[in-house]
Amino acid sequence: MAIQIKETSYKNYGRCVQITNGIIEVMVTIDVGPRIIFFGFVNGENVFYNDLDRNVSFSGEEFDEMYGKGQKALMYGGHRLWLSPESYPGTYYPDNEPVVYGILPDGVSFTPPKQKHNSMQLGFEVMMNENASDIMVVHSAKNCAKETQTLALWAVSMMAPNGLEIIPQTKEKGSGLLPNRSLIFWPYSRIGDPRVFFGEKFITIRHDPACEEPYKFGLNNLSGWAAYVRQNTALVRHFVHNVHAAYPDMGASYETYFCKDYAEMETLSPLYHIEPGESVRHVENLTLFRIDNIPDARNEQKLEEFIGNLQ
Repeated sequence: MAIQIKETSYKNYGRCVQITNGIIEVMVTIDVGPRIIFFGFVNGENVFYNDLDRNVSFSGEEFDEMYGKGQKALMYGGHRLWLSPESYPGTYYPDNEPVVYGILPDGVSFTPPKQKHNSMQLGFEVMMNENASDIMVVHSAKNCAKETQTLALWAVSMMAPNGLEIIPQTKEKGSGLLPNRSLIFWPYSRIGDPRVFFGEKFITIRHDPACEEPYKFGLNNLSGWAAYVRQNTALVRHFVHNVHAAYPDMGASYETYFCKDYAEMETLSPLYHIEPGESVRHVENLTLFRIDNIPDARNEQKLEEFIGNLQ
């Protein structure tokens, strides 16, 4: 069927824009955010986490000083665009105002108000084709300040709990004289965390709601993809890793974060020196697959077969 776009409401998020082709469905908030708050097959499960109780929030004196008294940053769940390198509270912009959206030939653009503290204008477009189970998300950032800013676009998806994340190890060997990959760990991450398996071909992380400890690591994901499988659905995210560019966080183009309530899949653009009035983009392709079972997280042969069937 042709792409259908309409304004509707979703759970306790107020007004949203629904985009569907009869196979997959997307919901994007426009009273706040924006967030891609739902992504799934029509009448299927949501691959994203929804923070219906608004438990993930940030506020306090530092927020009052930067954004105004009483301001609070709410994550809301779903898919969002941030800026990297991360700083507190600068990265945690309270995007709680209405969003302007525009209908495009193959999708919808979403533009929130310009961020007041850094004069950056963020936004993204969600593009969908007929008879397809994927979307393209084109993230953008425009420098509306008078000075050059050095930033990377940071696309973050809060994933529904109880899933398995699969990340490829790089296959590039070169001469063998130089390193071909980097793994970057955050201070609170335990190297021997039982949720994580480091294989020769894949890294897997199983979300466990019973595990209270947060975990985060990043890597130079040369393959440009990662997957998250849960119940009867697999999500595969594709992006481009530029081997000639500098990336934030010690060279990470992909990062992942796990806590007890949700997991995060995070892709990053290269670091850009953004001149006044200049815009930069970061593009992802998110594809859904129906699956019958979840592979053994520590069996690389089964993982390879599983991923091969998704291509």
